[in-house]
Amino acid sequence: MPRGSKTPSDVFRSVMEKAKQRLLLESDEASDFAQNGIRGDERAASLAQFFRERLPDRFGVEKGEAIDHRDTRTGQLDFVIYDQSRCAPIRIGKENLLLPCEALYCVIEVKTRVTQDELDACYRAAGKVRTLHPFKKLFIPGGRNHPRSGRQKDRCMYVIFGYTSNLANDSEWAGKEYLRLRAAAKSAGVALNCVDRLFLLDRGIINPQQGTGKWQADSTDSVFLESYLNVVNFLARESERRKPVDWQMYGPEGASGWKALT
Repeated sequence: MPRGSKTPSDVFRSVMEKAKQRLLLESDEASDFAQNGIRGDERAASLAQFFRERLPDRFGVEKGEAIDHRDTRTGQLDFVIYDQSRCAPIRIGKENLLLPCEALYCVIEVKTRVTQDELDACYRAAGKVRTLHPFKKLFIPGGRNHPRSGRQKDRCMYVIFGYTSNLANDSEWAGKEYLRLRAAAKSAGVALNCVDRLFLLDRGIINPQQGTGKWQADSTDSVFLESYLNVVNFLARESERRKPVDWQMYGPEGASGWKALT
């Protein structure tokens, strides 16, 4: 059955359009800062707040890094979406949190202007996410070619959300952007499917794993809407499959030390 509707909700589209305009306004306001890093932080914070206001209470949205039971770390991520109803962070700092990877559902990296250097950095970061061992097993890639099994079944969605690209917005942009994604994965020495989606707000969407894209010549209204729907649908599916965090994994192995009292 097709997942879309021939008569989509005008109210829903209107609400999302207003949210997009607010995001663009806050992005424009971020340009008042001279330092690129500050502008990027402001734009990432705006998108994080958008998700924070719209996701169910069970999900937390914060900046920080993830860690597994072997102390493998991701490094700082623009923001993560995690299950806060069943797992508290290991540490909450002033601006960042340290999160057990078993609670990690989605990573979103926000880029003002997507370039080859930015994509290279994202793939290096995505590769670190893929080396984590939730429940002592690796995250699996998404897609039909990677069925779940009882032993290895958890996914973490990795998204690059860009406001624009330094490539010309012409009829060949999507193919060129896909080639840059492939080059970034090769440069980082990781699989192309470490990144699930590249959203470019001013032009379209690319699915690196499938080598497919979506764009509209005259309107980009659907890009922001689909970025939201892709993420929330993934969260709905993944949260039903994920088991609770077993904190014993982060402690001593086994239950040695117990002695009978009688």
